Amino acid sequence: MTGKWTQKTMVGLTGLTLLFASGGCASKDKSRISMLEDANRNLTERLNLTRGELETRSRDEAEMNRRLQAALADVSALRDQLAAQPIPQDTASGWTAVPGGAMIAIDGRVLFAPGKATLRNEARKTLDSIRSTIQGEYADKDVLVIGHTDNQPIKKSGWADNYQLSTERALAVVRHLREQGVAPARLLAGGFGENRPRVENTSMSNRAANRRVEIFALDPQLYGTR
Repeated sequence: MTGKWTQKTMVGLTGLTLLFASGGCASKDKSRISMLEDANRNLTERLNLTRGELETRSRDEAEMNRRLQAALADVSALRDQLAAQPIPQDTASGWTAVPGGAMIAIDGRVLFAPGKATLRNEARKTLDSIRSTIQGEYADKDVLVIGHTDNQPIKKSGWADNYQLSTERALAVVRHLREQGVAPARLLAGGFGENRPRVENTSMSNRAANRRVEIFALDPQLYGTR
C-alpha cells in the first residue's frame, strides 16, 4: 500500500512539475512577446518621426527652390529691362548725359567773385571752350543756363535775394555766349537760388560746391519751341 501510494505520489509530482514547467514557458513567451511589441511600437514611432522630418525637409526644399526660381526670374526681368534701355549718347569731354541732351557744371568761383554777377576775366576762356562745344557737337540743341547759390542770405551785395543773384549770373553767361555767336533763340537763363543744393550747406566747402552755374544743351522738342 505504501509502495503504491508512493508510486502514485511520484506520478502526481511529476505531473505538477511538467505543469509548472509549461506555465513558466508560457510566462516567458508572453514576456518576450510584450518586449517585441514594445520594440515594434518604438520602431514605428521612430519611423513615423523620421518620415515626418523627411516630409518637412522636402517642403522646405521645395519652398527654397520656389524662392530661388522667383529670384532668378526677377534677375532675368531686370536684365531684360536694362537691355531695353537706350544706350546713353556720347557726350563731349566734361559733359554729363541727361534726358534730351547733356549738361556741364561750372564752379561759381571760376566765373564770379563772391556776391557778384560780373564775369571774371579768366572765366571767359572757360566759357569760350563751352561755346565751341555748343556750336559744334550740340549745334542742334537749345542752351539752358541755370544759376545756383548757397543758402547764405544776401547782406551787402545789393541783390534782393539768392534767386536774383543766381538768375543774374545765368544772364551774364547767356550774354557772353550770345556775344560769342550763339543764336539768341537758343539761349534761356534761369536761377534756382539756394533751392537745388548738391550737398547740405553745412560747411564752407559744401557751400562752395553749391555755388555753380549749370549749362544744359537740350533737344528743343522737349519744349515744343521748334
